[in-house]
Amino acid sequence: MNFEDIYQNVPEPHVPEKLPIELSDILFDKDIIRLISRANNALGAYRGFLVNTINPMLLISPLVSQEAVLSSKLEGTHATIEDFINYDAGNQVSVSKDEMKEVMNYRSALFYALQKMSTMYDDSEEGRHKLPLCTRLIKEMHKILLDNVRGQTKTPGEFKTEQNYIGSASAISFTPLPPELTNEYMGNLEQYIHYDEVDLLVQAALIHCQFEMIHPFKDGNGRIGRLLIPLFLYYRNMLPVPTFYMSAYFEKDRALYLEKLSAVSKHNDYATWIKYFLEGVVEQAEINTQKAKAMLDIYNNFKELCISDMSSKYAITLLDEIFKRPAFKARQIQDDIPGSKGTLYNMLDEFVAKGILNKDEKVRNTTYSCPAILKLL
Repeated sequence: MNFEDIYQNVPEPHVPEKLPIELSDILFDKDIIRLISRANNALGAYRGFLVNTINPMLLISPLVSQEAVLSSKLEGTHATIEDFINYDAGNQVSVSKDEMKEVMNYRSALFYALQKMSTMYDDSEEGRHKLPLCTRLIKEMHKILLDNVRGQTKTPGEFKTEQNYIGSASAISFTPLPPELTNEYMGNLEQYIHYDEVDLLVQAALIHCQFEMIHPFKDGNGRIGRLLIPLFLYYRNMLPVPTFYMSAYFEKDRALYLEKLSAVSKHNDYATWIKYFLEGVVEQAEINTQKAKAMLDIYNNFKELCISDMSSKYAITLLDEIFKRPAFKARQIQDDIPGSKGTLYNMLDEFVAKGILNKDEKVRNTTYSCPAILKLL
């Protein structure tokens, strides 16, 4: 099929309802009522674990890397978590450098948002100098996401000025919102982020769906749309850190994910999408809680070793760096570890001897890795 044939059958641009939508009928659905309760309970258990954990962002840091890989995979990258960790450690991988950069950018965009964004009810001096979850922040994240990768020519950080399309090389399946309506609809979305909806998880579902129907950028919409889920839950104080990710749920059956989204654009069937999303929240909250508890067990066991059996007072500092970066070369962390270079290498040898770290066979530029963390990912 040639280019002209494809564009003869293009669907008309979809103009969705503005938010908030009328939810009365949906909220009388018994399945949705039960799912709202289950999803809030499951996420509440995850939240409770994070709230009662010292430095939860450190503990969950390896899962952030996993999310970056899975969300990027939904957009066609082929990198695995092993590729990402090896690339981050400065090793050669079989995946292209551009693909690896895309995954790195996703993580950088999330950390940037965490640094720049307040929460909705933060009235502290520091909070007043930060941004809300708004279109300005979304644009800045997008600029980081497309920095020096494919899509860098597609106006990073700026909304589309031409019509974009969703489909394959042989057919266009969906035409998002026309570009002339993008600012209006993104303004409405920003207002809805601050709206007092009946349930925050239902609100998160609608925010993600609406963003994907707007498709405000020329490229990178899927990844930004998925980042909005944890950022919204963090912004509205449902989580103490933005570490709840849905990409694993979406990625395990991408066709089903797109089918549920299209139920809204084709049939105005928000109930189907909300059910699917809430089922994913239940599943991912339970998985995240299990993984986070396992990470905490690993950390506490290793910390006990550091306190009882390690000679250096900086052993726990090194342990923290390992959780931030489960594979690394000594030069990558030496500026973050107090003491001399010799102290660092002595500690690394001790960590290897105690089974916390493995190392490869290279005499120079040795790569150290933590098998216990890698196994969980």
